[in-house]
Amino acid sequence: MMQYGDRTKIPQLKKLWKACFADEDAYIHDFFEAMYENEHVLLEEEKGVLIGASFFLPGKIWMERPDTDDAWQPVRYVYALAVLPQFRGRGVGAGLLRRAHELYHAPLIAEPAEAGLIGGFYEPLGFTSDFYIKKSTMELPQYDLRAAQAEEWEWIPASPAEYLTIRDTRFRRNGYVTWPLPHVAFALRQHGSSGGGAYILRMAGREELLLYFIENQTVIVTETTLCEEECMELLTPHVAGTCDKMIVTGQTADSTDRLIGMSYGLFHIMEMAILICHWTESRS
Repeated sequence: MMQYGDRTKIPQLKKLWKACFADEDAYIHDFFEAMYENEHVLLEEEKGVLIGASFFLPGKIWMERPDTDDAWQPVRYVYALAVLPQFRGRGVGAGLLRRAHELYHAPLIAEPAEAGLIGGFYEPLGFTSDFYIKKSTMELPQYDLRAAQAEEWEWIPASPAEYLTIRDTRFRRNGYVTWPLPHVAFALRQHGSSGGGAYILRMAGREELLLYFIENQTVIVTETTLCEEECMELLTPHVAGTCDKMIVTGQTADSTDRLIGMSYGLFHIMEMAILICHWTESRS
C-alpha cells in the first residue's frame, strides 16, 4: 500500500535509509530534523512492513516559454529512493516514481547514484538526460605567503537568505533550479560541518559566491561564480596543510567527466540546471 509520509514511521524510514545507503547516523538525523515533511515523502508498505520510500523535495525550475509570462515551473527532486534489497525487482521504485508524478502534478528530476541506473532503471521509465555538470580535478600548489595577492578579498559568511538571493540572481537562466530557504539552509549547514562553508567574496566592486566542503584532503567546490583559477588562488591559503587537491563542479553541455541529472515530464530544456543533488550525496 502506497501513502504519504507519517511521522510515526520516521524510525522505520531511518532504518530503511540505513539499510540502503552508507550514511552516518548524524547525517540521517540532521536530514530528518531539517527536511522532513509528510507530504514530501511517499511510502510503500506490505503487510505493515515499510519496504520502500522516496523523498520528493519541492523546487522550481526557470523555463523561458513564449506562451507565458510566468517562467517558474514547480518540480520535485527525487531523493533517497530506497527499496529493501529483498523486495527489489518487483517494481516498487518505479511505482513510487509514477505515483509521485501523478500526486504532485510536477515534473520529476533526479541524479542517479550510479551510472548503471541511467539505462537500467530511469530511461525505461521515460526519464531523459537533461542536466550535465562537469567535475574538474586540480592539484593544489604549495602555498607561499610571499606569493599571496596584494589585494585581499573580503570573506563574508553568507546566511541562507543572502546566499539564495545572490544565487537566484547570478545563476538564473533557462533550466535553473531554485529551492526553498529551509533546504538551502540545510545544505549550507552540511557544508559548514564538513570543514567548508558558504561565502560572499567582495573586492574592488566585485561580489562572488563560493560554496565548498572538505573531504579526504580534497576541497570540493560545489557552487561558485568564480573561475577555476580564482578558486585555486583564493582557496589555497585557506586549506594549506589540510588539502592537496581541489574539485570544482560547473555547468557544461558535454563532458567525459560529468554528473548527469535526469527528468521526467519536463520539456524544452535549453541549458543546464544547477541542482541541489550535488550539494549533498546522490540518493536516487
